[in-house]
Amino acid sequence: MFQFWLHNLPGVGDRTIEKLLGRFGSPREVYSAGQGALEEVLGNARALSVLAFRKTFQLQCAYEEMLDKKIIFCTKEDENYPQRLKEITHPPYGLYCLGNLPENQRPAAAIIGARECSEYGRAMAEAFAGRLGGAGVSIVSGMARGIDGIGQKAALTKGGKTYAVLGCGVDVCYPASNRQLYEEITEKGGGILSVFPPGTQPLKQHFPERNRIVAGLSDLILVVEARQKSGTWITVDMALEQGKSVYAVPGRLTDRLNDGCNLLIRQGAGIALSPDDILAELVVIRNRNGGRKEETKKAAAHPLVAAPVRTKSAEKAAPKTGADMTKEAETKEEAAKTEGILRFLDYHPKSADEILESMEKAGIKISLPQLLNELINLCMEGRAKQVTGNYFIRKE
Repeated sequence: MFQFWLHNLPGVGDRTIEKLLGRFGSPREVYSAGQGALEEVLGNARALSVLAFRKTFQLQCAYEEMLDKKIIFCTKEDENYPQRLKEITHPPYGLYCLGNLPENQRPAAAIIGARECSEYGRAMAEAFAGRLGGAGVSIVSGMARGIDGIGQKAALTKGGKTYAVLGCGVDVCYPASNRQLYEEITEKGGGILSVFPPGTQPLKQHFPERNRIVAGLSDLILVVEARQKSGTWITVDMALEQGKSVYAVPGRLTDRLNDGCNLLIRQGAGIALSPDDILAELVVIRNRNGGRKEETKKAAAHPLVAAPVRTKSAEKAAPKTGADMTKEAETKEEAAKTEGILRFLDYHPKSADEILESMEKAGIKISLPQLLNELINLCMEGRAKQVTGNYFIRKE
């Protein structure tokens, strides 16, 4: 309860809370501190403000009102505080949640983009979010109009879980037009999250912090339609500062709604040609991070979430099943396909259309989307390079 009081202090942010806890040791001790001791940390004016707040704020009543609304409040000291947030620079001291907190062991992707999206953007958001949500990936977003809300609805439709981070209190539905989504998120096992106390109204200055939390709760950021200058870039910048992977769905060069995504790709963001690209990247991230501690205790059933990383020694010791042999055959087939594509690459740039035409003349059947997907995989492996647009060259 005293943690809740500390987090509601007017004019006191997370950095100041850290200073107060460093000086007094616990929220209860801060609550009991006298004016002189508070002035050592806050100065005279803010110390007087804290003392006045202590007299006027009905702590017990406000705390019980929050609980009556079924709102959870946790701080960095609590076990249920999201592990991903603990790993970012300056994690928020407190987090409010209506519904459930994100599961640490479940991969998470933020899907963000334009509020005024096109039909193409809507279709891409639904396709990516639906596939990822159905595969057991938590979809994190801001529940805004457009791409954010569309992606979250699609995840729920496919049986997935989604988490909305708001720039207001969790008991304030913003935007009001997303009321049905707001209620469905909690009904289907997800959560409404915020670093702002209940009752806080949506203010412009709240949204950069909201975006930072969206990035912090995600393993990967996927941008679906964004103008060159938009709020999406705030989330992307924060994600990059946190060391997160950023992917973008490419769009038409003549469409201003796609300028942001195309520019991100030019600057080095991953190209999201299909949801499977994102699923593959999430597996790479999980393996690179070695998994979180909770994964060994509470692994989910979906193979993307729970698939163990087998060592070579374990593979030798384990007898091969029919499924193993099928997978092995598929792996060899994929490797043969990759080598086949490499044969049609040169050290001079070739367009994807030229490569496709050459392959068709050689009797190799492959669609253009499949070819582009394989070419991007070769680029990720360092065996090819995308020089510009859809032009590729072979690398040694």
